[in-house]
Amino acid sequence: MVSTERWKRAQEYEQGFWKGVAQEVESGSLQKIGFYEWRASEVMKRLEESGAGSVLTDKARILEIGSGPIGIAGFFPGTEKVAVDPLNSSYESNPKLVELRKPDVQYLDASGENMPLPDAQFDLVIIENCIDHVHDVHAVMSEVGRVLKSGGILYLTVNARSRPGYWMHRMLARLSLDPGHPHTFTEKRLERLLEQHGFDPLDFESGSWWKAWRSDLTSRSWKGRAKGVLIVSEYVLSVVYRRR
Repeated sequence: MVSTERWKRAQEYEQGFWKGVAQEVESGSLQKIGFYEWRASEVMKRLEESGAGSVLTDKARILEIGSGPIGIAGFFPGTEKVAVDPLNSSYESNPKLVELRKPDVQYLDASGENMPLPDAQFDLVIIENCIDHVHDVHAVMSEVGRVLKSGGILYLTVNARSRPGYWMHRMLARLSLDPGHPHTFTEKRLERLLEQHGFDPLDFESGSWWKAWRSDLTSRSWKGRAKGVLIVSEYVLSVVYRRR
């Protein structure tokens, strides 16, 4: 668990990002955010390939944690779709973002650590690239285990780093040089976290740290090159796990 102050800085960082997106939408430079529909189709394909396609039915109950203002849950089939985000009230204040939402999704203003949802309610929980933003990783995973049905599916992605990059990023995060990501993950840390909270792997896909590092070192962006020099280059972990 990180300090409350560090978590608040992460939330302010995230809120600022989405304010920028809303301004782009309002100016007409983003008429439609098509990324979400594409991303949902990719996740559904991954679930099918990993043997978890049984959750992709009209009767499924789906929860997305850390959805941002729109999320991908609305593009799934299902009878109940819930999106939880601690910044939801902020997103709801911007009509341009609300217009992009799917009407069959219930958006809740709550943190992943304390969700006002019943036990064993959902067939599928989605956590897309936000577990490293939360206040208490273990509290979030305990809540995921509580709201998922026995045998339910967790789909999770997170940016990971090499072991040296893990220690370097932790130092940078403490210095507030990366306020949006108070937590850092390696492959082993993610595996241990999921195992500890009662999940068994169906599929574990890892990007390449070496490719990410070489890409950063040759980046035209000074930020990208700095990440390479500081060995904090990120690569994506994408996993499908089943609740025991």
